[in-house]
Amino acid sequence: MSDVTLLVMGSTAMTPWGRDQIRRLSRQARRRGARLLGADTPENLRAAPEEQHSLVDDVVELDVHDPAACRAWAARTRPRVDAVLTIRELSVLPTAVVCEELGLRGNTPEAVTLIRNKDLCRQRLREAGFAQPLTGLCKDAGDAERFMDGTGPGPWIVKPRDGLASIGVSRVDRPEQLAGALAKFTAPPAAMGSLPPSPYFLVETYVEGEEYSAEGVVTGGVPRVLALTRKGMAHGFVEVSQRVPAGLDPATATAAGEAVAGALTAAGVRHGVFHVEFWVTAAGIVLGELHDRGGGDYIHALVEHTRPGLELYGTLVDDLLGLDAGPLPGAVGAARAEFLVAPPGRLRAVRGWDELSRHPAVIAAHLQVAPGDTIGAAKDSYTRSAVFVAGGDSPDDIDALVTGLASGVVFDVG
Repeated sequence: MSDVTLLVMGSTAMTPWGRDQIRRLSRQARRRGARLLGADTPENLRAAPEEQHSLVDDVVELDVHDPAACRAWAARTRPRVDAVLTIRELSVLPTAVVCEELGLRGNTPEAVTLIRNKDLCRQRLREAGFAQPLTGLCKDAGDAERFMDGTGPGPWIVKPRDGLASIGVSRVDRPEQLAGALAKFTAPPAAMGSLPPSPYFLVETYVEGEEYSAEGVVTGGVPRVLALTRKGMAHGFVEVSQRVPAGLDPATATAAGEAVAGALTAAGVRHGVFHVEFWVTAAGIVLGELHDRGGGDYIHALVEHTRPGLELYGTLVDDLLGLDAGPLPGAVGAARAEFLVAPPGRLRAVRGWDELSRHPAVIAAHLQVAPGDTIGAAKDSYTRSAVFVAGGDSPDDIDALVTGLASGVVFDVG
C-alpha cells in the first residue's frame, strides 16, 4: 500500500485509553504505508501535547463534532484522502457525512443517526425481532411521568437520548426520584464537548440481568465479534472493570454474538469497529446500546492482547480501502482493565502505584489524580481516579492478579 492518506477525525484524545487508541491506529496504519491527516478543533489541537501531534503527518483545524461544518469543509476543499475514520463518539456522524460527501466507504449518515438516537435504534431492533426494553422519548417531566404511569411499577432508567460514558444516567425506583435524575441534565461535563444538549431524554424500563458488551470489526460488510467483555459496575452505573473473556458458557456466548451481528446489520452498519452492550437475562439476550466505534476503558487493548497478532485498527483500515482482511487471529488468554476510585476528600499521597506500574503483567497504567487534588464522588467514566490493564493466562488468573495489585494501592485522603 502506498500513496494512501487516511483522515482521522478527532486526532487528539483527553483520556489515556483514547490516546492509546490513536497510538495504535497510527502505528498500524503507518505499517501499511499510509499517511495520516489529523483533524480536530482548534482548541483540542492547541491543548494536545507534541506526542499526540507526532502520531499524524499533518493536521487541519475543523469542528469535528459539527456534521454541517464537516460537510461544508469536505465539499469546499475536496481533500485528497482515501479513507476517513474516528475513534470518538461525537465524531461518528461527522465522519459519515464526510465519507458521503467524498464518495468513500463508510457508514451512511442515516445509519449513524439511527444508532446515536437510542430510541430510534430501539425501535429498529424491535421491528427486526430483537428483545428491547420499552422506551419513552420525553421532553419534560410530564412526558416521563406519563410513561412511568403506563409501565409501572418500575424501576426505570433515565438517560440522555444521545449521551456517552454513563453521563447523566440514573436508575429511578419511584416516581418521586425523577426530579433528581433530570437535574443531572442541567450541567453536562466538558467531555460532552461544545455541542448543545438534546432537547429530549429517554425513560426506559429496567432490564434485570448481567450486563456485558461485544467488541469487533466489520469486514466485507459482515460484523465479526472478536471478544465478549464482562463489566464490573459501581454505584451510579460507573464502570470499574472490563474483562476479556466474559466467562459466558458457549451457548450463551454464541447467542450473544449472533444477536449482536444481526442487530448491527439490521441497523445498517456496514463498516467500522463496534462496541455493543447486552444483558443476559432469564429470557435470553437483550441488546443494549449499539456503537459504531470501539469501546472505551482500554477495551481495544483487551481485544488485541487476547488475540495475539491482531491489528484492530489495521483491519479497519484494510476494510475501508476495500482490501481483504483475511483470517483473524484466534483468542487465547485473558486481560482486564481495572479502575480505582479514591474516597472523597483532599488527596495527600498515593502509595503502591509505582510498584503496580512496574509489574511485568501490567500493559498500561495511568494515575488521573495527584497529591493536593480534591477528590469528589466518581459519577461517570471521566471522574475515576486511576486505571491499569493487565494480562494473564486465564480469567481466574487475571482476576486474582488484578485484585492483588489493586489492594496494594492506597489513596491517603484527609
